[in-house]
Amino acid sequence: MSFPRGSQTRKIKHPIGTRKGPLEVPPPTEKDWPKDDEEDHVLVDPGEEVDSLPQPYRMINKLVNLLFDQSWEIIEERKALREAESSQIQPTIYPPLGEIQLNKMPNCMAVSQDYVFIGGAKGFSIYNLYSAKQIYAWEKLKVDVTSIWATDLGNEILIAPVDEMGIVLHLPF
Repeated sequence: MSFPRGSQTRKIKHPIGTRKGPLEVPPPTEKDWPKDDEEDHVLVDPGEEVDSLPQPYRMINKLVNLLFDQSWEIIEERKALREAESSQIQPTIYPPLGEIQLNKMPNCMAVSQDYVFIGGAKGFSIYNLYSAKQIYAWEKLKVDVTSIWATDLGNEILIAPVDEMGIVLHLPF
């Protein structure tokens, strides 16, 4: 058998970046896995992937998504406001027991025990707080009552109406 010269002892040239010898493959352990990549691994069926839309529809899709996101933010803000308002202590509202019809605009009011004292033009009047009936009307004054003060003195009430001239009357009731 004849061989061409030099073909028997050809040397194999390896690329510069490769190693000679057996490759070492590290054993797979969970502690070596990066923690960040665990969230990115999702099993997806390639047939169920959504194809990208053509340009005009992509723009419309982005606008609809933006509108939806902004609307959702507004809804969440309103919900937070409603929850904040409902968590506040609501005052107790009592319904009115009766109604007092006045024929003139009152200038001032005072309350003591079971009575309401209303000062107005040319005098003042006293009403029962619970029955809303007028008990007494004093219209002897020829001036307007600008303020009225009433205090409880045990079994009597001291009323001090002040007229527009600054004169104070002390009236026990």
